[in-house]
Formats: sequence, C-alpha cells, structure tokens
Amino acid sequence: HLHGHAFQVVSTGGARFAGAVRDTVHVPPMGMVTVALDAGEAARWMLHCHHMPHLSTGMMTEFAVSA
Repeated sequence: HLHGHAFQVVSTGGARFAGAVRDTVHVPPMGMVTVALDAGEAARWMLHCHHMPHLSTGMMTEFAVSA
C-alpha cells in the first residue's frame, strides 16, 4: 500500500498489461510488480504491506519524493 498516491499496474512478473488505477497491489512471494505514477507533492510517503505478520516484522519503508 502506497500512501498519498494512486498508481497504475503496468506489469506483473514481467508480463505487461493495462491495469487499473489503485493504491494497493498484491505482490506474489518473490514476485515483482511494475507501476506507473505521478509522484506529485514532494514529501516522504509510507509504503507498507497490509498483511499484519509482514508489517510487524518490518515490511515497511518510505517513498521519498523530492523537488
């Protein structure tokens, strides 16, 4: 889940497609998802997993946007 932004999923596992605009996406174990977004406002935004066991073990970071 990416706070403060909406993004479009453009590929999963290397397979490109036109995905829906959202702020949350399922990433399979050991998988990769590519998204496109307009970074917008310069700030530090939280990026984290909604699966509580993952969140409680540190699956959280920040998405930093600078001008």
